[in-house]
Amino acid sequence: MVRHPYRLSVKGAAWFSAALARYCLVLLAALFAIAWGGLHDARAEIVLTDATGREVRLAAPATRIVTNESLLLLSLALIDPDPVARLAGWATPRRVDRGMYEAFRKRFPAIDDIPVVGGVVPANVSVETILSARPDLFVVSLWQPGWESVTGRLNAAGVPVIFLDGPENAARDPAEATSFSIRLLGKAIGREVQAGEFADFVMKRYQAVAERLEGVEQRPNAIIDAHAGALCCATPGAENRLTQFMQLAGGHSIGADTVPGYDGQLSAEYVLGVDPQVYIGTGGPHLAAQGGLVVGGGIDAQAARASLRSVVGRHLLGELTAVREGRAFAVSHQLSISALNVLMLECFAKWTHPDLFAELDPAETLAEINRRFMAVPIEGTFWIGLEDETVRQQP
Repeated sequence: MVRHPYRLSVKGAAWFSAALARYCLVLLAALFAIAWGGLHDARAEIVLTDATGREVRLAAPATRIVTNESLLLLSLALIDPDPVARLAGWATPRRVDRGMYEAFRKRFPAIDDIPVVGGVVPANVSVETILSARPDLFVVSLWQPGWESVTGRLNAAGVPVIFLDGPENAARDPAEATSFSIRLLGKAIGREVQAGEFADFVMKRYQAVAERLEGVEQRPNAIIDAHAGALCCATPGAENRLTQFMQLAGGHSIGADTVPGYDGQLSAEYVLGVDPQVYIGTGGPHLAAQGGLVVGGGIDAQAARASLRSVVGRHLLGELTAVREGRAFAVSHQLSISALNVLMLECFAKWTHPDLFAELDPAETLAEINRRFMAVPIEGTFWIGLEDETVRQQP
């Protein structure tokens, strides 16, 4: 019998079929891996436009953030159930008031292990120290000259940098700026939905105040005495967010009339001459050592009110009509420089227009923020008046 030169035996045919099947499986696996890898890369890449207008690309949601602003902790806590785990390093953690810090420590003891690296301002920043924390993202709270060099060196080392506030936010009001910043942060860490919910909440609260003020022409004068206690009166200037909060709340900060930039100093005599209708001091627990205004996390109402009475008893402030008639108030300075600034807006609105905003309760707003957003509820006395609000007079 003559065998066909190209015909396989039964055994050969079986071997060939098995080999072909293995080849096809390997080929399919390779094609699947290529397709999955491409899909995965496309999904992982995050493209952001930060507050300086820079386009920033992240390979994946950031999990090891280093920041120049320790108050970023509060922003993260609004949108992430474990904000401490997200921080690989920070500068000057004492900017978080001690009461808030202790509250976070009870829930996240690892907060004590976050390395202190970098600096609040670029002049105090060591790029090498930041890199030692092995960040996958460096977050800067506010752009200012000098960050270009730091940003360039970190980018060269493969670390992207985003600015939460900066020139692109300059034209935005505080509500829009806060919304932008929290959405930017949320996108950077893969928590866009949660960030969007808080941003919407802030916008609605600001809008509610604006709608109530429609048609209101009276704009009571107010003196904002920043970090009150040591010397009267450090006050926000025309370009300060605090001044904007007062405008949006229906009042007028007298500091904006004479201080053109970010902040400046008013004499007690000048303040007495203007005799504003409302006095508002800002403070924090750290001012206790200086005899200043003490409000914030872990502070009880009695201690906060006692510090307010002490502060307005100095520097001729007791002669102000606002103080004599009980329209003197204290508020946590950190509220104004954090994502929780909507609370300051509502306090300002209630203090400058108590009848118009009689039903507005910042305490209820804080309770809702704690209930719906905060990973660690913030508790303490963050604002207070000289007297019980029920006996306060209209400005």
